[in-house]
Amino acid sequence: MGVLKRISNIFRAKVNDTLDGIENPIELLDQKLRDMEDSLNKAKLSSAQILGNVHEIKKKMENSKRISSEFDEKVKLALSKNNEELAKKALERKLEADKTYASLESSYNDAVQKAEAIKAKLKELEEEIRKTRSYRDEAAARFNNAEASKKVNEILANVETGGNKINMDDIERKIQKKEALAEGLGDLRQEDSLEKEFEKLDQVNLDEELKKYKQN
Repeated sequence: MGVLKRISNIFRAKVNDTLDGIENPIELLDQKLRDMEDSLNKAKLSSAQILGNVHEIKKKMENSKRISSEFDEKVKLALSKNNEELAKKALERKLEADKTYASLESSYNDAVQKAEAIKAKLKELEEEIRKTRSYRDEAAARFNNAEASKKVNEILANVETGGNKINMDDIERKIQKKEALAEGLGDLRQEDSLEKEFEKLDQVNLDEELKKYKQN
């Protein structure tokens, strides 16, 4: 594989990863449902035309059958009156009606098969839509739970390992250091006070010394 081909594959992979992060799977399912329902409505419209055609052919068949039956009676009537010429004409019309009926019957059977096949496909599509909608509801619940769990985990992870993480051992050492410094300063103040008291003992009493001078 050439370098450019590998680079192209890497780029496409990164783009797909980015799109995966942006796309909301529930929105994709909703769009899929809309597309499926739109296709179902269009298919129903087309099937309605085919079913209407089936009914129209059936009516024409019934009409041809009725005409055939009427001319059959006319053939019999003409023969009963010994009018063979009229009977032939009636028979000719009957045969035309029978021929039309046979032709329509073939078209009718073909249309019925197509209509049944389309109705079966419509049922399959309706079932697929039902399953997709059911899965969409389940997926939405799972997705929302996953999103909520992700946010909670992100918050907890930020508390545990985030940039504002505090090392409790360092805090304790700093406090102990401050406490030791305060205790040391307190000890120094006590020592200074004690030294001052001893210094007072060593101080010369000028009044007593002056009395000594007077006595001499």
